[in-house]
Amino acid sequence: MQFINNFRGIAILLIVLIHAIGTINNDDSAILYSLSLLLDNSTILFVVVAGYLFSSLSTNFNYLKYLKHKVKVIIIPYFFFSLPAIFIYMSGLKNTHFWIDINWFHSLSFVSQYVYFMASGAHLVTLWFIPMIIPLYLFSPGLLYVKNKQMLGAFFFVSLIPALWFGRPEFSENNAIWTVYFLPTYLLGMLLWQRPRIYEELTRYSGLMLFSFIVTYLWLSWDSAFSTSVDLLWKMVLAVILMAFTKRHLAKQNKFLNMFARLSFYLYFVHGYFIAAIRMLHSQLFGIEITGLFAAAASFSTTIILSLASFVIIKWILKDKSKIFVGL
Repeated sequence: MQFINNFRGIAILLIVLIHAIGTINNDDSAILYSLSLLLDNSTILFVVVAGYLFSSLSTNFNYLKYLKHKVKVIIIPYFFFSLPAIFIYMSGLKNTHFWIDINWFHSLSFVSQYVYFMASGAHLVTLWFIPMIIPLYLFSPGLLYVKNKQMLGAFFFVSLIPALWFGRPEFSENNAIWTVYFLPTYLLGMLLWQRPRIYEELTRYSGLMLFSFIVTYLWLSWDSAFSTSVDLLWKMVLAVILMAFTKRHLAKQNKFLNMFARLSFYLYFVHGYFIAAIRMLHSQLFGIEITGLFAAAASFSTTIILSLASFVIIKWILKDKSKIFVGL
């Protein structure tokens, strides 16, 4: 199982990297453009891991204990980390949003504004993930029923139909569509745990397959990126190849990746704040636009360092009580 932990560490780092790249102008860099194409929709990798781990830890499943655990390590931290972003919008400190009509938003009552943000995750670009995955937690008994009845394969293919039909929503206007889109990836993770031969048969040639995937993906999507529906299929293939790759080449404990795997949800919660701050620092305070490969590397490195530092500071100040807020 150590290879899955390493996979999860890689997945969260790729998610932070694509968000860091998204804050800058690539300045016609072929490397950054390639990374943007390859890493877009990287959340699929993270959700595949989530499905795999859910399936592997579902022995003697207790629904109430499972929900209590999710409330403790995900829902409560979500409320905690949402407060600064929601306050910024509700107080009027920020009066622009990339897709919400702010005038309409402020016409709502304070309670409605708060509920709207918490239900959509629109207050911070990275937080849509939590409202999306909560239904999967709530419906976990049904997913286990499908698994125990040996119907995961059939259910996976059926779930692809609405996912491919709707595609990935551009904005967080309807979180039900987010869940529909990512359901097949969660089921794929469960299926890979139940039928490990799917990826184990690929381990010997996983390095060559990964290289071939990257070349083929970039060649086919370079002039026109795939639709989100087509990209769903491609990124699920990538998830299987990466699982085989980590099984063969990263099967032993890696302290670096293990740390990021353990902090993966914390990083998901907090890194959006630092990316937004870095962008604002350069464009508004210094009046310059950061561009190019060096800027992307600096943005990524700074975001990771500040995210880890914030975790250490919270743990140092709150000590044992920090578990209430960060889930760790």
